[in-house]
Amino acid sequence: MEFTSSHKYHTDSVQGMPQPNMPGGLYDETMKKTRGALDRFVDAKTMPFWSNQDTRNALISTMVPAGAALTAFAVFARDKDVVNWWQNIKKPSWAPKDVRLYSVMDILALAPLGYASYLVYKNGGGFDYTDTRFALGMYGANMALALATIPFVKKKCLGCLWKNTALVHLTAVGTAIAFYKIDQTAGLWMVPYALWTGFYAILTYSIHSENKAIKDI
Repeated sequence: MEFTSSHKYHTDSVQGMPQPNMPGGLYDETMKKTRGALDRFVDAKTMPFWSNQDTRNALISTMVPAGAALTAFAVFARDKDVVNWWQNIKKPSWAPKDVRLYSVMDILALAPLGYASYLVYKNGGGFDYTDTRFALGMYGANMALALATIPFVKKKCLGCLWKNTALVHLTAVGTAIAFYKIDQTAGLWMVPYALWTGFYAILTYSIHSENKAIKDI
């Protein structure tokens, strides 16, 4: 007796193994958790579509970095000791003197990052894909390092501050590159933040260099 099956198979050009030919050309390659595997079966011009739920999720995602920036602004603006310390500390001539200006720049640079991260999550196929997990993981590490700036400033630890800001900048650049590979718009939204953190890293290193010989500032 001859048995027939309604499932047809095609040969995968990479693995040389028969793969099921799913309706609509969709097939979950469990061994290829990358954006490239997703692009193979999804038309980037039509999928994934944007819904009202996506708009809400993007707004919620935006609140995370924006909230962190607002928190830092509130902490520094109300701490007169930190404000006076920053105003009186020896700085390069090109450095802004008002500590609150840095908080404003943080808000402007950080605000778009939540939206960018959601674009990567949605268009990168979620956490099922290795490159998306890596990009969002680096983004999370960057946010943690950025928040670590607050206690370093409050403790007036210039050595810790410039090293931390250097790490913030490096992870910002890495995140921008990782985002761009998944979603170009998301990567471009990261560029102002990467530039700002680069400026901040140079500034804090310069301040540290000019004040490292001073024991009590």
